[in-house]
Amino acid sequence: MHELLLFGQVPRSRHDQVLKILAGVAAMQPQRVIERHIVYKPQREPEEPGSNLRRGGSQGIVQKQTKQNAAKDLYFTQTVQSLAEGNFKSEQNSSVQKPNLKVEGNDSGNKWTFQFHDVPDTGDRGVTVRMTSSTDIVEGDPHAYMVAFGNNYVSEYYLEGHRFVNQNVVILLHRILQEPGPRPIQTSPQKSLPTFNSLKPLDPSGGYVLQASILVQDLGKPAILDQGVEELKRFKDLMKGCVELDVPDRLLLDTRVKYQANPFGVQR
Repeated sequence: MHELLLFGQVPRSRHDQVLKILAGVAAMQPQRVIERHIVYKPQREPEEPGSNLRRGGSQGIVQKQTKQNAAKDLYFTQTVQSLAEGNFKSEQNSSVQKPNLKVEGNDSGNKWTFQFHDVPDTGDRGVTVRMTSSTDIVEGDPHAYMVAFGNNYVSEYYLEGHRFVNQNVVILLHRILQEPGPRPIQTSPQKSLPTFNSLKPLDPSGGYVLQASILVQDLGKPAILDQGVEELKRFKDLMKGCVELDVPDRLLLDTRVKYQANPFGVQR
């Protein structure tokens, strides 16, 4: 599956106005979205760039080049939990334990999914194009699932906003929230949720991001890709004067794990 994307910025002061405009454009009421995103990285560290070329003198150059081309990048991945404000701790009783990580079954109201987003393509189509996948986790402990597949917990954050659908365009007006203050080093996600009102925007100004996206199943069919690109561009023109949608630098959406030199020679 591939995702076509455009992004725009909305100041906090214009949030309500843009929300009403989007409701009119999409001819639907805004759908509340609250998600918990837990970020993981592979347990092994990426190799130093070019390190495979320094091994073994000058022999086997062709073999080394083949290995270099076949080297796999390591990526950050996420598990995402759909939430409602009622799932968070209440202000009156902040000691109440809310839903833990375990998925109780298909009828659970707090669905978990595993998400992967690749680095966007380098092509210039006027929209961002990247490979993406999303897999539902229907039972068990999502964290145990991620650890069993060789991943370590990194951090977590919350996404809060509203979603609309206009033909094939999925519109998400949202912002990123996080718990305030320093957080202790952890090796697993928190077992309980904070109070919703205690979460603070990652952007100190409280601004929102408008994301417009279309999913395309097969990039091998140019007609379908072109149709998706054109529809996204029509939505961009429709929003002109309200929110300017554009293509960000592709490396801002880079999900690869970067190599970090270890100057002290300490084993990681």
